Amino acid sequence: MARLIEFDRDKALESAMLLFWRQGYNATSLSQLLEAMAISRSSFYAAFTDKRSVYIEALTLFSQRTNSVLLSVEDDRNPGNAIKNFFEHTLFSVPERRMRRGCMMVNTVLELADVDQGLSILASQKLDEIERAFEVCFERALESGTFSSQQTAKELAQFVMTINQGLRVSSRKDISKKDLQNILTTTTSVLGLAA
Repeated sequence: MARLIEFDRDKALESAMLLFWRQGYNATSLSQLLEAMAISRSSFYAAFTDKRSVYIEALTLFSQRTNSVLLSVEDDRNPGNAIKNFFEHTLFSVPERRMRRGCMMVNTVLELADVDQGLSILASQKLDEIERAFEVCFERALESGTFSSQQTAKELAQFVMTINQGLRVSSRKDISKKDLQNILTTTTSVLGLAA
């Protein structure tokens, strides 16, 4: 008879996500995972199979939390306001130590592009979901006439995502939150957006 898993799986996954987000995939050992998740090796294998599997779940959890912010982005017909709100909720209003971790999806692409193509592709797909939300926002604004541009909604969304990824990488460096906010203000100004 199989033994029941005797731990809070959601809490363990949350702990794994935080550890991976802080250290990255390669720098996180199985023993560190077990300690952070507060579970035994046998419970780990029964619940998650292996390190890569738990990483996929952790990355998905991180993405789901980001996607909860995206609902307001898609519904906003003011792209400047949508961009401001997205970065406020995911970067500027978070504690300093969390801001300094960057974005787990961006971190994954950077760390694993040449190491684990499957994980890198998964992270890229998650980032594409964010880009698509911005594209929808720009589409609605362009169609309603609340915003005009010579660029397509897709091109504008790609530009915002390039800035997003740059801000996430910059946040891992010793750059002030004020400087990051100034970069975003310059971005919205260049795009002709008023938040």
